[in-house]
Amino acid sequence: MKKIARFVLWLCRNFTRQELEEIIQRLQQILSEREPEIPPRDDFQQRHPHYRDFYVDALPPLKEPAAPPVAVPRLDWKQLLADYEKKHGQVLPAVRRRKGSLVPERCHCVQCGAPASYLYLNDGRQGSQLRCKICSALFQIPRPQRTRKAVYWCPYCHGALYRWKDRSDCTIYKCPSDHCAHYLQKKAALKWNERLLQQLRLSQFKLRYQYRQYHFRPAHLAPSTPEGLPLDLARIHRSSDILGLVLAFHISFALSARKTAEVLGQVFGVKISYQTVLNYSQAAAYYCHQFNLRHKAAISPTAVGDETYIRVSGKHHFAFLFLDPDSHQITAYHVAAERDTLAATVSMNEAARTLHEDQALHFITDGNPSYVAALHHLNAQRSDAQNRHTLSQVLGLENLDEVSTQYRPFKQLIERLNRTYKYHVRSACGFATSNGAVAVTVLFVTFYNFLRSHMALNYRPPVNLPQLATVTTLQGRWNRILEMAFSS
Repeated sequence: MKKIARFVLWLCRNFTRQELEEIIQRLQQILSEREPEIPPRDDFQQRHPHYRDFYVDALPPLKEPAAPPVAVPRLDWKQLLADYEKKHGQVLPAVRRRKGSLVPERCHCVQCGAPASYLYLNDGRQGSQLRCKICSALFQIPRPQRTRKAVYWCPYCHGALYRWKDRSDCTIYKCPSDHCAHYLQKKAALKWNERLLQQLRLSQFKLRYQYRQYHFRPAHLAPSTPEGLPLDLARIHRSSDILGLVLAFHISFALSARKTAEVLGQVFGVKISYQTVLNYSQAAAYYCHQFNLRHKAAISPTAVGDETYIRVSGKHHFAFLFLDPDSHQITAYHVAAERDTLAATVSMNEAARTLHEDQALHFITDGNPSYVAALHHLNAQRSDAQNRHTLSQVLGLENLDEVSTQYRPFKQLIERLNRTYKYHVRSACGFATSNGAVAVTVLFVTFYNFLRSHMALNYRPPVNLPQLATVTTLQGRWNRILEMAFSS
């Protein structure tokens, strides 16, 4: 308490009453979890780093049980028979069977490989032990493998996974083995105080291998789409040049709807309201969304992605963006209320949509475990002949591992894209509805891919459209894109 008292005294000496009220208001917002970018220090979490540590296991499960090890005979039974005949002058006869002493034909000697005709039961009526007449080896009769109802097997211990939980979106399978290498490694990593806490809260420590089988349908994997048209752009009371100017100022130059209306009124003498600007933008986004999906250029085998915060109805939503590091085009975008596996799967699935069937993507993301779960789901939908998608995660702000050191430049590309995206949505000061956030995101992607000049590309847009080569003005290029979207 002495440290806190000294800190309060320092605050009172260095800040005015009004500044202290602002500090208290900001701290209340952080404590109410309305500022997820600034989480308060959690002393319990620091002392128990493995408590409720959610992660997705990197290795996918096995779809078939691992083949049991086959014993390789050390001796050759044929050579042993030849040596016996040479030594004794006669052939070693096979075993004479008595009634009820039959040996299964599938049995062979584990030491010399002799067939069942040279094997006999060594334990009488029990019928579980065999002895070889040629090399005198003693071994047990191998039990036949019974069919199991298991669907997946652990990639570490090769044991069968059992169905642990059934949820609306997924089924969770779990490895029950206490001798699993994954379980023993996670258990050994616990601190002494975590071992004591585990005895009271066993379910709060994830130690065993788990696999989530998600039940996503193709309809669930569609990226966020603008809703119905607020108006018909072909029947607006303004000319197409005014529509192009609205999109140029509001989207390309990132002016707010009110500023756009003010510029059009004071500079061009066009009197429109800010609501008209919003209506024009939402109507244009309805057509530009399909235009973006149809005119995606060829993509490279690498895709880097991330999510960033936006405000919708006073709450945090997330905009997922995936970028091609070679062409610098945005290959996928999605706006979701949660940063969960479904949103990550939608974004990654859209990023890989235009790939050839024999190709696979290498995704580069941050440490969000939803991307690992999404990768498992996408690979589970691919056939055995297709290559599997891979994932590399760049963790933290410092290069503490080889993967982060190698792929940090790619992560910086997507962070730069996030900064550009935030600049274009900052003027909105948040969105009243999710449809408005989706509309601005769609138009931003259209501007970024087809209209924005990139210094890394010698001031060319990532996707070159021949139809825009002869158009010199920005509003004219917006109108040409809308014409192409209308015609298709």
